[in-house]
Amino acid sequence: MIWLKRILFTLAAMTLWIALTLLFVSKERLCNAAIEAASEAQVNVCYDTRTTSPIGCSIERMTLLYAHSPVAKVGALRITPLELALSSIRLEGMAASLVPPNIRSVTVRLLPGTIRAEGDFGTLEGDISWRTRTVTLRLTPSSVMRRNFVSTLRYFSLKNGKYTYATSF
Repeated sequence: MIWLKRILFTLAAMTLWIALTLLFVSKERLCNAAIEAASEAQVNVCYDTRTTSPIGCSIERMTLLYAHSPVAKVGALRITPLELALSSIRLEGMAASLVPPNIRSVTVRLLPGTIRAEGDFGTLEGDISWRTRTVTLRLTPSSVMRRNFVSTLRYFSLKNGKYTYATSF
């Protein structure tokens, strides 16, 4: 029974350490790290307002540029240690030719590893597996997506009336 107590104590200590780390990590550093990660992927971020709070940081009225070409305008981005949430997204340039340009929201939860997006394209849900380094997306396309963006739907496999896309990272 002593080994069970030690295991439970170790799990409790690890949980407490993770919770305190997430609580006390500098939210300004968190925001800077997200912007730096985007720039490493050649995505430049221009924004009007950036605020931090005890639980995360927010960026409002943001423009994303890929290789100096506009890709999207984002109304708001909220970053917390376990979640990224974007709202009021308007795709521009090449990105607007792939899917309908208006996206209401995108939410990425790092634990348990889920993605959810809603927009004129329909509804997208997905799972991120950190262990196998894979992402699986399931799309329920809107009529606009089915009618005007057939070339994009070809990247998805159609099984049982559901569009699925899987990739690794």
